[in-house]
Amino acid sequence: MIDKKLFRKGVSALIINNKNEFLLVNLESFETHFFAIPGGGLEGEETLEESVYREIEEELGIGKQFLELIGFCNKPIQFKFKTKKLNRDGVEYDGSERYFFGFKFIGEDSQIKLSESEIRSYKWVSYNYLKDYLLFDNQLEETKEKILGLFPFVRKNSIV
Repeated sequence: MIDKKLFRKGVSALIINNKNEFLLVNLESFETHFFAIPGGGLEGEETLEESVYREIEEELGIGKQFLELIGFCNKPIQFKFKTKKLNRDGVEYDGSERYFFGFKFIGEDSQIKLSESEIRSYKWVSYNYLKDYLLFDNQLEETKEKILGLFPFVRKNSIV
């Protein structure tokens, strides 16, 4: 029996480096020129914070000790899937609800170890060029408020 829920709760990790560039990932399921913000869905009874650190560790191999928490947006972005529904553990979802965390990466790029089964590559991208890499329709428009709320200093010299 399938339990139907509208939105799957998940997290997104906005990670900047010391040049104020954002870390994006190219998932194995994407074409090579499209990227996404790291993150994923909650598992079991974990908290949002536990989930975001787990996702960063799983996808990028970055431990908590290399991340400085900048902030958290407690109002999620909700979106409905355009076509197929997500089925996880017998639960069918029509969309996703994402909570955003902001981090500063305080490690070295050599410490980033990609999950070979999930992530093809990563890229550091300035705020001005995020629009050239993000895959989903209106993804930058929908996340701009979160980005500027967590990292207000990226607005300087921006053209977006």
